[in-house]
Amino acid sequence: MRARMWKPGESGNPAGVSKAYAEAVRQLCLGAERTRRWREKRRQGVTVVRLDVAPDITARLIRSGWLDATKRCDKEAIARALIELAEKATELEMTPASRPM
Repeated sequence: MRARMWKPGESGNPAGVSKAYAEAVRQLCLGAERTRRWREKRRQGVTVVRLDVAPDITARLIRSGWLDATKRCDKEAIARALIELAEKATELEMTPASRPM
């Protein structure tokens, strides 16, 4: 039985590791990279916020020109649109009381 097991460097299994092990290591590396980026953002004072954006909000962003209609399902594009909208609102010093009724 032992004679039939793959050995490191042997043809057919050059790395000497299973596919499951290699995938687990890859996932750990991806997780470590996410954690590194998150920590760097915290060091810079950035607050990371997760939002659930309803379809009607996406439609309003498109109607008002903040979001391209072809990118209605693109998370990055929606995030950029919301950030730009928030930046413009703060630049204009808008308050809840200043909104039109």
